[in-house]
Amino acid sequence: MPGVVVNTSVRTGPVTSGDVVSAQAFFAGTTLRGKSSEPVLVRNLTEYKKYFGGYVSGNLYSYAQTYFEEGGSRLHIQRVVADDAVAGSLTRADSGGSTVCTFTAADVGAWAADLDIQIIAGNVSGVRVKVLLGDVVVLLTNDLATLDELVSAVNLGVPHLVTVAKESGASNMPVAGSAAALTSGADGTLVTNASSTDNYIEALAKIPKDLGPGAVAIPGIATAAGYWHALIDHAKLNDRIALCSFTSGATDAGAKTAISGASPAIYTDTDSHYAGFYYPWVKIPDPAAAGLTMSTDCVAYVAAKRSKAANSAKGPWRVGAGVVSEAQFVTALSAPSTVQMDKATSDELDNARINALRVINGKVRVYGARSASSDENNWRFITHRDTMNHIVNKCESALERHVFQTIDGRGTLFAKVSASIIAILDPIRTAGGLYEAYDAAGKKIDSGYSVTVNNTNNAAADLATGQVTADVAVRVSAVGDKITVNITKSNMTAGVL
Repeated sequence: MPGVVVNTSVRTGPVTSGDVVSAQAFFAGTTLRGKSSEPVLVRNLTEYKKYFGGYVSGNLYSYAQTYFEEGGSRLHIQRVVADDAVAGSLTRADSGGSTVCTFTAADVGAWAADLDIQIIAGNVSGVRVKVLLGDVVVLLTNDLATLDELVSAVNLGVPHLVTVAKESGASNMPVAGSAAALTSGADGTLVTNASSTDNYIEALAKIPKDLGPGAVAIPGIATAAGYWHALIDHAKLNDRIALCSFTSGATDAGAKTAISGASPAIYTDTDSHYAGFYYPWVKIPDPAAAGLTMSTDCVAYVAAKRSKAANSAKGPWRVGAGVVSEAQFVTALSAPSTVQMDKATSDELDNARINALRVINGKVRVYGARSASSDENNWRFITHRDTMNHIVNKCESALERHVFQTIDGRGTLFAKVSASIIAILDPIRTAGGLYEAYDAAGKKIDSGYSVTVNNTNNAAADLATGQVTADVAVRVSAVGDKITVNITKSNMTAGVL
């Protein structure tokens, strides 16, 4: 079928040749209110509160707060709701008692009970509509002369909170009266069995690929194999990476046992390079109790530092670990008292392909860059998959302009496709994301990538069917996660080597 198809593979030999969208994150979880049919992009905590409300224990508020406080940008929130959740509503009648319009909460949930609607007599004529969320007036219209004007004013004014529809055939205005709350809103009962009917896993399916690459997580919930595999499946399907963690009280030994004994297995999953595992949880200021702290899943902090690093490097090849990950909002680690997050523990976790969080110079840092893959020659570091996702997304976007162009004998289309791909790869090379090769004399052998689009890989028979092929090879830079210094002592009479 027509379109752009980008395939990736692993090469076993050497290659011879503003905010970054891929720095974004996707969180699925419960919120006080907000849209549940699709994800909503928020760029700061103020926007989060506008669309999704405040803090409730276990919801995404504290994770969004951690993400933005720690330097993250572009966060997509996918609200998780129960199948039996209900949206609140309120009908209003005219002076004769006939219902003329119905106000309906923008989405499901018991939160609608905090939403009040009041019809007020107009200053000159008609009516005005006041909408209150709690004690806060979020909308007060001007005088409205017709029912159609009322519908338009509300639906354009606060569509993220409430909408109104007029009854069929109605034209009279609702009668003025006291404020009344929406009724019948209900949160319902969430399904959390890590199967296809799980509401969290259903929410992942609502986050489309066309929003671009990034990191995806289900903070506070996805701490078991069923969720891990759901995140990995989503990441592979949508060119993202999955951020995974363990239960809040897990020991380091328990974390290693959980990942090594996961069923289905994580280590032998051929797609496990799409996932990074992190331990332990962290502590942040408690949103509900000033001066106190609370334990929280570390994935929001990890996602923030990944975002900060990717934005600084203009791409995801810089890992969000080490100095760049030094915590500003996170106050401490939340490991059990029996666990010492020292170098020895960190090394043991690294050997188990779990990225440790440690305290260095009094500050929490991410201290690992591993993916969960057992193919360490190709996918040791999570940035390898992250960078490939970035390249795939850029190619899909850039090459769309060339779809349906004429294939001529002079290779014009070949040249355009090649130039578009090089324009993507060369800035990555310049930024250090691709590893250039030099010989012993310092002469560059290749730029860390090669692009072939010519008659050697485009047979006439394929061209006749509309198929144009570009073969691209890239050498993604590794991460220097170990520095070894050898120091030799010489005595007073010996030379210094």
